[in-house]
Amino acid sequence: MTVLFAIATFSLSIYGQNVEASNIVQKGEQVPDFSLNDENGQPFTIANQKGSIVLINFFATWCGPCVAEMPLLQDKVWLKYKDHKNFKFIAIGRGHNQSEVIAFKKKYKLGFPVYGDQDKSVYSKFATGYIPRNYIIDAEGTIVYASVGFTREEFKRMTKTLNHLITSD
Repeated sequence: MTVLFAIATFSLSIYGQNVEASNIVQKGEQVPDFSLNDENGQPFTIANQKGSIVLINFFATWCGPCVAEMPLLQDKVWLKYKDHKNFKFIAIGRGHNQSEVIAFKKKYKLGFPVYGDQDKSVYSKFATGYIPRNYIIDAEGTIVYASVGFTREEFKRMTKTLNHLITSD
């Protein structure tokens, strides 16, 4: 029993180090510059979002935790804040083309914008591995929240941060 506990602790320690090492940007840093085209071919450029609070979600269609998080993003974030004038939300499909993320959006009845990042050129500015990932960017372009993975507790921390920023805007 003690050996199994030691192995489990060691594995979690290594996993945590790998996750930490996979971060390219950190809370407190400026968001990396990027642009993507949406499902209608319209560009989204992060540099044009100054003055807005932006939630960026990286996901994959095959990722179980990503799929589990999507209904909460729809109900607790998108439906709550979509009409706020200074809020933007984009979900970026890491390793997916635009038609794949559009099919995913339809399958799960998501209202928020989805973008394909087939070559991972945007994702690679944020991290080298692990999804889902969420980043909240404040009106000055600073990353004020970053998370990896999905738990209900972490999701509550994220929405609390988002709510604080939006209500103090």
